[in-house]
Amino acid sequence: MAVLANFKGAWLPRIPARIRLARPPGRVAVLAWALGIVALGGTAASSLFGQTYGASALVVTAPANAASTELAISDPRATALDPARFRRTAPPADGHPRVAVIVRGLGLSHKVTRAVIADLPADVTLALSAYGRELQQEADSARADGHEIFLDVPVEPPGFPANDAGPQALLSSLSAAENAERFDWALERFSGFAGVVFAPGSPAADNAGIVGPLVRDSKTRDLIWAAFEAKGFEGLHALTATAALVVAPASTDADVDAALERLETIARRDGTALAIISPTPTAITRLKVWAANLEQEGIVLVPASAVATAPAS
Repeated sequence: MAVLANFKGAWLPRIPARIRLARPPGRVAVLAWALGIVALGGTAASSLFGQTYGASALVVTAPANAASTELAISDPRATALDPARFRRTAPPADGHPRVAVIVRGLGLSHKVTRAVIADLPADVTLALSAYGRELQQEADSARADGHEIFLDVPVEPPGFPANDAGPQALLSSLSAAENAERFDWALERFSGFAGVVFAPGSPAADNAGIVGPLVRDSKTRDLIWAAFEAKGFEGLHALTATAALVVAPASTDADVDAALERLETIARRDGTALAIISPTPTAITRLKVWAANLEQEGIVLVPASAVATAPAS
């Protein structure tokens, strides 16, 4: 994986020593090295002047569980074009019930995000908020640790406008074109995600007039769309991961334990079950303990992509 070096406040890609460039002869060598210096300078300028990661950023394009890692120049937009390559390989289906967990709302606090990446097992899916700052670095770090990554898209919350989801949230009051523009902004925040997740209870996610055009866009056809009881996806030709339950931020230890026990019950009944969880200290602590005991309960923890379903043809 690329190593990022801090150079006067700018994050620059440092090519590992094991990668060797063939030395071209004569003027070709001079031209090749000159082009390399120009490209490196462009990346530095982008970072120094506050640009988000774009086409000049060096990112890892191979899945985290691949045998070898290929380095390539890519646009974060390419994630939406081919998100299937970022799905994490799930354990083989063996007849046991399968559960998945998406921890959403990460990326807003570097400390919390780093702790979640370090503490939770790799099969827990992590969703980074589009409003985060060091998103590409945290996405790369989480994928290197084995986690599947989703994009947490800001959407209109219940009780809007008294409750606000920020300046780029998808809103019921906006036109399809305006919501598409906001969704594009979110997609371009970082690369490496296999799907998107919406906050529970959003009127925007319940509105097929809002999510329909986003799903039908050719650039998003391979995204996994995760949500809890979002009516807007009904009847759409989309790969969806529907959450059976949500663990709210205000949940106590007992609340979290009860929710995870309920998740097991649903998985035993239906074969699979997905939960969406907010990264509170209480929820993360209880989730870690619960995940450590799943195997003895005869239940398999899998990434969210493993419980996604395609519409009936």
